[in-house]
Amino acid sequence: MSEKKDEHKLIEDLLRGDDSSFEKIFHLFSKRVYAFSLKYLRNKEEAEGVVQEVFLKLWKSRSRLREIKNLEAWIFTICFNIIRKHFNQMAKERKYLQNFTDVVSSDDYSTMTEIECNDLMQKAEVIINKLPARQKTVYLLSKREGLSNSEIAGKMSITKKLGAYKKLVEVLNK
Repeated sequence: MSEKKDEHKLIEDLLRGDDSSFEKIFHLFSKRVYAFSLKYLRNKEEAEGVVQEVFLKLWKSRSRLREIKNLEAWIFTICFNIIRKHFNQMAKERKYLQNFTDVVSSDDYSTMTEIECNDLMQKAEVIINKLPARQKTVYLLSKREGLSNSEIAGKMSITKKLGAYKKLVEVLNK
């Protein structure tokens, strides 16, 4: 059976509700999605997060898979878009951080500076509070408690090797 027919069968099985087809698709593409993501992000945890997002999107979009002609191209397009979104978000965060640094390092500690600083802190809190619960927990453990990724994985009972897949399975089972 050809590779395209195999892909088509997996998609058809997934459309019929066969969860094992999702797992097969995950195992077929996850390592390549991870390697692709790691090449651009240069961070293992972020690359794992991209893998999780790609396959979560696949799961949520499974009802529209019949329209997809090339599963591999679709998966890597989603991956590319997630990475691009990540870099755009990083650029925004750098801008806010630069504004914050400019305010804090200013020699003028007037009331206006305090107001601007408080405003930036409130904006940061709003952004943090908009994160999904699990991401918020990871962020707070990392940034506020100073835990390493390994410590966070241990505290949250996530194995690093299959972290993205296990997180994805947990999300899908909710």
